[in-house]
Order: sequence, then C-alpha cells, then structure tokens
Amino acid sequence: MPKMIHTPRDKACGGHYSHAVRAGDYVFVSGQTPRDGVRAVVGKTIEEQTTVTLENVRLTLEAAGGALENVVKVGVFLSDLADAAGFDQIYASHFPTFRPARTTVGCALNGVLVEIDAVAYIPVSARGQEVTV
Repeated sequence: MPKMIHTPRDKACGGHYSHAVRAGDYVFVSGQTPRDGVRAVVGKTIEEQTTVTLENVRLTLEAAGGALENVVKVGVFLSDLADAAGFDQIYASHFPTFRPARTTVGCALNGVLVEIDAVAYIPVSARGQEVTV
C-alpha cells in the first residue's frame, strides 16, 4: 500500500498532492521548485534556482529516510532550454559520481525557471522503520 511522505513544508504545497509517496522500496518525489516554506521564489538565475530546487528534493528525500544518492530517475522542466548548460553545471555538482537517468524538457512554468521531480530507491529494510502517515 503506498504511503504519503510528510515533510515540514506540507502546508506550503499549494495544491492537492503529497511532496512524496513511498511504494515499496521506491519513493516518488513530486515536482519541486525553488520556493521556500512560504512559497516565495528563491533566486533569480538558473544556477541559484537549481541549487534551491535540488535542496528541496534533498529535504523531501530525507523525510523518506533517503538522500540524493538514492535517486535513480530525474525529470527536469526548464522554462527556457537555453538555461540547460547553467542548470547542468549545478546539477552535476549534486550528483558527482552516480548519474541518475534523466529527462529534460522545456515548458511553461509558474513563475520559476526550473522544476524537478525524482524517483529514489530507498529499501524499507535499510531505513529500519515505516513512514508515519
């Protein structure tokens, strides 16, 4: 049975969804953006916004008992594909050895330059306890 992952930022979701859902040994992280706990956009450049967005992904994974090292698949949405090089520079620094599978698309975003979702492999047995729902 899938379980919702709760984070301290749940109230700031801005929609009817979970920050993440665990299904067996996999955790599916909803699209994260460069917004803080009160939904204010943080950063003006693609590099700044990518840093904040990946930090939000990391915080969500921690709530599920994992880390960026557990990520196996990433979906990246850029408001302008011309920002791909700047994005990739920051992204690469967060995944220095293991490169998760990745899809990058250009799309209209709601006031931000980047959104990232992820799938992580975090075995239940490695965490030692079930997620509280």
